[in-house]
Amino acid sequence: MKRGARDSLIVNNFFTLASIVLITITIVLYSKYIANDSYEEITKEEVIPLLCEKEVFTVSKIYNQELLNKSIKALNKGFYKLEGSYKKSQQTQSIIEDFISIEELNSYYIKAIEKKSKEDITKYLTIKYEIIENDKKEQNKKISDCKFCSGGILTSFLADDKEIFKFYTDFKLYDKNEIASKIDCAIKVYKNNVKKL
Repeated sequence: MKRGARDSLIVNNFFTLASIVLITITIVLYSKYIANDSYEEITKEEVIPLLCEKEVFTVSKIYNQELLNKSIKALNKGFYKLEGSYKKSQQTQSIIEDFISIEELNSYYIKAIEKKSKEDITKYLTIKYEIIENDKKEQNKKISDCKFCSGGILTSFLADDKEIFKFYTDFKLYDKNEIASKIDCAIKVYKNNVKKL
C-alpha cells in the first residue's frame, strides 16, 4: 500500500509540473505574439524639410499632431478663415502697411491653399498671420538674427482657438513675389507636417 501511494503521488506531481509548464508556455506565446498586435506602438514618421525652408531662416512647431492631422480636411474643403495683421517697426519709419495690404496678403494665402474659404461657416480652421517688419534699431531679441532681412511672416493654424501649428519665415526684400512665395511655403510646410496615420 505504501508503494502504491508513492506511485500515485509521483504521477500527481508529474501532471502538476506538466500543467505549470504548459500554462507558462501558453502565457509567454500569447503575450509575445497575440496580445501585442492590438497595442502596436505608433511611430512618428520623419518630416523631411522642404527646399523653401532652407532658403532663409524658418522655424516651425507642432502643438497638437492629432488636431493637425484632422485640420487638413477642413482646409481642403474650404472651411477656414484668414486673420491677418501687421507688427510694424517702432524705432524706424514703418512702410509695410503702405507696401502691401491685408487683402493682397489674403489673396496670396488663398492662392497657396488652392481653395477659397466658404462663407457662413460655424466650424473652421483659423489661419492667423502676422507680417513682422524688421526694426533694425530695436535692441530686443528677435525670432531670427537676420540683419539684412526686411521682415518675417508668422503663420499660426488654430482649431477652436487651440494653436495646433506655427510657422515663421524671414523675407529679405520688400518684394511682393518673395512674400507670396514665403506664404506658399508656409502652407506647404503645414501640409508636409500632416501625418497620414
